[in-house]
Amino acid sequence: MQTESSTFEPLVCIKRIDETADSATFEFKKLDDGLFEYKAGQFLTFEVDVAGELEYRAYSLSSTPSQPESVAVTIKRVLGGKVSNYLLDHLQAGIALPAMAPAGVFTLQDNPTTSELLLMSAGSGITPCMSMARWLLDTKQAVNIHFIYSARSEDDVIMANSLIALNEQYDNFRLTRILEQTNNTDDMQGILDAPLFEKLIPDNRGRTIFTCGPAPYMQAVELLAEQSGFDMDLFHKESFVALDNSKELVASGVSYQAVAPQYGKSFKVAENQSLLDALEAAGVPVIGACRSGVCGACKCKVTGEIETTSQATLTAEQIAQGYVLSCSSKAYSDLVVEL
Repeated sequence: MQTESSTFEPLVCIKRIDETADSATFEFKKLDDGLFEYKAGQFLTFEVDVAGELEYRAYSLSSTPSQPESVAVTIKRVLGGKVSNYLLDHLQAGIALPAMAPAGVFTLQDNPTTSELLLMSAGSGITPCMSMARWLLDTKQAVNIHFIYSARSEDDVIMANSLIALNEQYDNFRLTRILEQTNNTDDMQGILDAPLFEKLIPDNRGRTIFTCGPAPYMQAVELLAEQSGFDMDLFHKESFVALDNSKELVASGVSYQAVAPQYGKSFKVAENQSLLDALEAAGVPVIGACRSGVCGACKCKVTGEIETTSQATLTAEQIAQGYVLSCSSKAYSDLVVEL
């Protein structure tokens, strides 16, 4: 899919809030002051010009759909984070960025839920959980929310004041902070392990977990839930975490020939390489945003044999026509690719 004016809409940053030493929340509105429509837990895909190169990144919304005049994302600095670090260094009120419409299925509406919710997050993974909590409380839903957040120290707690305010304002919102380093007796000190999980959640019955954070954190929460006998049909984790296939690439010497005729490109696709990585390496202008098969930005039409792990956002008609999500697809024959 090419970058077209109909695909992206400029959003202007109207406020920047520095949350911690390495994270900030950016609030945006539409140029025409139009309203936003989205579900709590979804994300925005931005197009960012970094040193003359267009980059695409997806960031979860931390705002609530119940206040549709603006949207907000919260971004954390990461080692080697080309786009995240650039935005933290340069993005201020008054600057506009092109963005795609909100997308994603890590939402209350798209997953089975109950009235007893456990929103579990770490680091910048707090953003979709905060969006869910704000929407549920704003709209007075009949739920009980236990918000469990993990960080290194008090200085690393993103949206600390907002969490405290929700905890003080709503009887059906309970906050637990798990900090590796803390002198605050209101916090749990240490890391989330099996004994602490059991202490915080002694009874799994009728509870739903939504979790977001670094991949190792989500894997740990999932394992703890399984070991405690949690109903995994009610366990939901955010899925747009880019996969690292470098070890597989080293192990495999098989490759296939691919062509993108509309761009005059001919290139190889390694057997265990994502089609998106191969397209980007060949200089084909594909949009790689979430990089894990949930935003739909990298869809393309393929002739040839493909194995795919996600068809999210693709319609039955598009699938029948040969469209795939290139970030979630691997080649098993020579290919012809159309964007």
